[in-house]
Amino acid sequence: MSELEAKLKVLPDHPGVYIMLAGDGKILYIGKAISLRKRVRSYFSGRPDRAKTALLLTKVRDVEVILAGSEVEALLLENNLIKKHRPPFNVELKDDKNYPYVRLDRSQTFPRFEVVRRRRADGARYFGPFPAVSALRATLGILNKHFRLRRCRGERFVNRVRPCLNYQMNLCAAPCCQKVTPAEYRRLISSAALILGGRGRPVLKSLERRMLKAAEGLDFEAAAGLRDALADIKLVLENQTIDAGRDEDLDVLGVASRTDGDCVLYFLTIRRGNVVGGRPFSFLEYGGRQEELPGAFLQRHYSDGGEGACPPQVVVVPELGEASEALESWLAKIRGSRVQLVVPSRGRRLQLLRLAQKNAEDYLTRQVAAEDFPSQALHELTRTCKLKALPKVIEGIDISNLQEDGVVASLVCFRSGQASKSDYRHYRLDGVAPDDFARMAEVVRRRFTGVHCRSQPDLLILDGGRPQLVAVGRVLRELNIEVPLIAVAKGRDDRGRKDRKVPDSFYQPGRKDALSLAPRSSGARLLQQVRDEAHRFAVNYHRLVRKRERETVLVEVEGVGKARALRLLKVFGSLEKIIQASPEELVEKAGLPFSVARNVCNFFEQYY
Repeated sequence: MSELEAKLKVLPDHPGVYIMLAGDGKILYIGKAISLRKRVRSYFSGRPDRAKTALLLTKVRDVEVILAGSEVEALLLENNLIKKHRPPFNVELKDDKNYPYVRLDRSQTFPRFEVVRRRRADGARYFGPFPAVSALRATLGILNKHFRLRRCRGERFVNRVRPCLNYQMNLCAAPCCQKVTPAEYRRLISSAALILGGRGRPVLKSLERRMLKAAEGLDFEAAAGLRDALADIKLVLENQTIDAGRDEDLDVLGVASRTDGDCVLYFLTIRRGNVVGGRPFSFLEYGGRQEELPGAFLQRHYSDGGEGACPPQVVVVPELGEASEALESWLAKIRGSRVQLVVPSRGRRLQLLRLAQKNAEDYLTRQVAAEDFPSQALHELTRTCKLKALPKVIEGIDISNLQEDGVVASLVCFRSGQASKSDYRHYRLDGVAPDDFARMAEVVRRRFTGVHCRSQPDLLILDGGRPQLVAVGRVLRELNIEVPLIAVAKGRDDRGRKDRKVPDSFYQPGRKDALSLAPRSSGARLLQQVRDEAHRFAVNYHRLVRKRERETVLVEVEGVGKARALRLLKVFGSLEKIIQASPEELVEKAGLPFSVARNVCNFFEQYY
């Protein structure tokens, strides 16, 4: 009998936390249970319901347990241990850049709405998450416009000495210059926050009263402005509203899973009958039992949310089994008042649960399609381009330059259809012949020669057309290297100008006509992804190079350090405008001492 089997036989029938360990002592998974004996033994009896659970069990070499006084204590202990050790097979809520929040820091005298990617327990108020980023920005634009809220960031707000253009256009109350009192500004942003939180009916009634009063007082200009504000804000609220059956706060959790155990949860947030957020969460690494996942998710989701993260009344969830009562008690401690977990069997709440489940299923379907995309694309490229084998490793090259200033190149790598950023490379091309064909040929020469030369890719993508193919093909022949090439040329109109409405063209050496890839086919999309990623990487590197060069030049001036160089570039926007500025302008706009400003002008007169 193994040591693990012996431990399983003597586990206590008591609430507590169990910790699954690998052979090297690394913590793999942490769970809680009313009965440690029943729960831990259930993992090792029968067939696991998920592939990740089966993988977890192949790695487990030891199990440790910690007894607790109750299941609630076990839940608290489990949550603390997960936060501390971050086991790979537990629920991990990573940032999702597609779903931002709106943060409102109420500790500031004149707070502003800011879009953030992560909710923190920092005392600020958060709204969301918002799945439609464009709709969110449009909503914030309407609120900022009609309530005249400040948009400038902290450093600009503190340093401003006169109102900005938004104040002149009546789009900001100019709190930076004390044009509005803190109390009045608080009333404005509180009204906007009510609307953003789905509770805008009192604000609408107040605006309607003000509009009627302005009309009665024959102030038709003010009445027209309030009328426009009412129309815009009603549109915002209409886009949020659903019929939730009653004016209550709910969090609705829908679940969808595949036969292989992959699971998606969709978290629908409803406040006062209005949808204020909806977000999918995908769990491909979770190794626990599938029926435990909703409870584990709620535990992790609310533990980091801070005050107000959990709704005051009801959370609608699927059946949680034995964990329900302990989780309710734990949520009540976080909330400071009772929180009820409800499994609806009829009525509007059941419809809301089905709506969340439908969203979860839709996301899971799209996720499966996205997973299949690389395989489909690689097979299509193999067939259409008549390649000898599946192009598992694809590399792309692009050149970036502004006239002849700071020419750079990028090389990106995709493995099995996915970007492999650790294999990305960039190149400086100063002194290379002044045309993109010679530059691209030079990049290929460096790529396939030298001490750090890597294994050859299965396919090389070039940003350009036939001339790039000819130049690169000549270099490969000189090096006696055979690598399939494809050039991706941007679509152009009848006048030869780049036009996004015109499909891209794909060329191969030895073929007279372009490849017959449909514009929206998986193969064409993968080639475009490689080309676009190479372009993005090249442009970012080029910007970094230019920034470093400008900073380096400025810090050569006596009296100008890195901080002053950055301030000059921020104020004037470019090195060229700094060169053209007079000493007086440098003093007035950038706050330089006159002696330093004179040094800047003398330096550029001498060297430029």
